[in-house]
Amino acid sequence: MNKPPMIFILFVLVIAIFATRQYFQQRRTNADNDAAPPRSVSVEVTAKREYLSPNRRSRQREHIPVEDKKYEGYFKPLSGGSEIKLQLDETAYNTLAKGQKGELTVKGTRFVSFTAQDAP
Repeated sequence: MNKPPMIFILFVLVIAIFATRQYFQQRRTNADNDAAPPRSVSVEVTAKREYLSPNRRSRQREHIPVEDKKYEGYFKPLSGGSEIKLQLDETAYNTLAKGQKGELTVKGTRFVSFTAQDAP
């Protein structure tokens, strides 16, 4: 009865394996983004989205109603291809408008900039 149940040990081990895997996957993605050359693509903004990013435990949330926001932009290449979804900062998000066309610069999977075309 003094030994912890085997299922508990197995559960903790599985969590540790998944957490380690996620940590190394994030490091590899960041290294790939840092090593990638900047790439420019002519795109059209198809959508943008902001959502709350809860990063607090439930008890903290009861006392602090302000939550961090995350911003996403969806871009469709004008030359064809699949839609590109990128995480944006607040200032870049606020400058985007749906249907806007311009030059998107990315470095790997990381957003660098968006330069809108002048309207004809």
